[in-house]
Amino acid sequence: MKTQIKKSRLIVGLFLVASSTMIAQTLNDALKLTTNEQFESADAAYKLLIQSQPNSGDYYFYYGENYFKNDNMEMANTMYQKGADVNPTNPLPYVGLGKVQWYKGQMAEAKANFFKATTLGAEKNATVFMKIAEAYIAAPTKNLTDAFTLLAKATKLEPKNPEVYILTGDAFLEQNNGTKAVENYEKAGALDPKSSRALLKQGQVWNRAKNFQLAIDTYKKAKLIDSSFAPAYRELAEIYLRAAQYGNAAYNAKRYLQLNNDCSAKSQYSGILNQAKNYKESVEAGKEALKCVPVNFYTYRYLAFSQYETADYTGGMENIDNFFKNAPADRIIALDYEYRAKLLSKTGKDSLAILDFKKALELQPEKVEINGDIANAYIKMKKYSEAIGAYKAKMEKGKPNANDYFGLMRAYYFSKDFINADSAAVQIIKAQPELPLGYLWRGKINVQVDANNAKWLAKPFYEMYLTKVKPEESEKNKKDLIDVYNYLAAYYADPARKDCPNVKLYMQKILELDPANAQAKKVLAGLKC
Repeated sequence: MKTQIKKSRLIVGLFLVASSTMIAQTLNDALKLTTNEQFESADAAYKLLIQSQPNSGDYYFYYGENYFKNDNMEMANTMYQKGADVNPTNPLPYVGLGKVQWYKGQMAEAKANFFKATTLGAEKNATVFMKIAEAYIAAPTKNLTDAFTLLAKATKLEPKNPEVYILTGDAFLEQNNGTKAVENYEKAGALDPKSSRALLKQGQVWNRAKNFQLAIDTYKKAKLIDSSFAPAYRELAEIYLRAAQYGNAAYNAKRYLQLNNDCSAKSQYSGILNQAKNYKESVEAGKEALKCVPVNFYTYRYLAFSQYETADYTGGMENIDNFFKNAPADRIIALDYEYRAKLLSKTGKDSLAILDFKKALELQPEKVEINGDIANAYIKMKKYSEAIGAYKAKMEKGKPNANDYFGLMRAYYFSKDFINADSAAVQIIKAQPELPLGYLWRGKINVQVDANNAKWLAKPFYEMYLTKVKPEESEKNKKDLIDVYNYLAAYYADPARKDCPNVKLYMQKILELDPANAQAKKVLAGLKC
């Protein structure tokens, strides 16, 4: 009987060990899915884990981490709170709650939760120290001093844990100490030779240092260790973007999507294609990502940007509106305002466009060319004095070019300030002397100055214009050429000259461009030369 009891206990013990190992392995699998940025697949894994152990604070914490890394801070906070509710003595959920507060700028509340986590028997829990340190390192507001202190404690507890050295490398990288960062990433790699992350982190150092080739080589090594490690392909795509190697960027983005077909990956794929200037393909990828439920709010951004570039202004306007409705305020960047402004302008809402252009400029004052967009919107609204002010602001803060002077000239011209308009046209010619545009507009301006053709002031500029227009450009400049030919014909028809052959010459040139031109036919019919 005793022997049977012992056997039963042994079987039960073995079953419990096996179950524990199975669940631990399942948690590791879920963590690997999160690391591989397969957030939706990880979501399903965490749900199964919580079904098996509904009172596990660890499971809720890591479920929250999965949301956090997928840019869903609110759902992350919900999971952290559930973990604290069902397992109030587990320190990890309080780390999660504190992290959300730290990211939101609620420093005192965050530190209270971090303190609670470290006092819940966590003096022997290296993970707690590492996770708090991670928040201090990665958040917009850094606390690197405390991060290093916490990581030193974690290292003392678990000196052979590669994650400690990866986080220490991250902290040094935030101090712009690339040498120390690489040293720690190499330690992590030595402790875990199969760690693609350790190599990925080294690649990030070279990327930040703009040593793109070394970064690319390092990421390629990470792929050799684990060819299914999706983040390596995403980061490779991003480096190729920075190096303006758009074909390679698109290729690696596609490989990333093949390895990780979650909704977040589809959205990122659309974004990388947009940055690689593959706008048509980006639109197609964005529309595919819209089929996901829920839609990643970044999808609306990339789709709107690419629709603008492919001249689908109505669709772009709809999607940029959806982006602003769904994106958290701290995820909206200057480029979002800039593209919404461009779409508003293209859809005839210039007054609203100006507000967004100004918001974009406020967020990135160094991007002085936005003043040109503001000026163009004012010109469309016939607010010429405001346009002049915007052009001057652009030119004072940046390096003026022919386009700037052209815009300024138009604003002066339409406000009937022909003296300043002519001065701006002179600058166009100085900037690009072979460009016909400056001579054409000096002619137009002097037509207005010399309204009765008392001095025929426009003649030399129109003649110079004709020498600059290439024969193959005649068709696209047809209207301006006809105006110039009519002016010169009038000059030669003036009673002071009565130069019939030249009048005939210019009328024939008009008919070469426009065989049905009734006025030219009538003039030619009346000529006697």
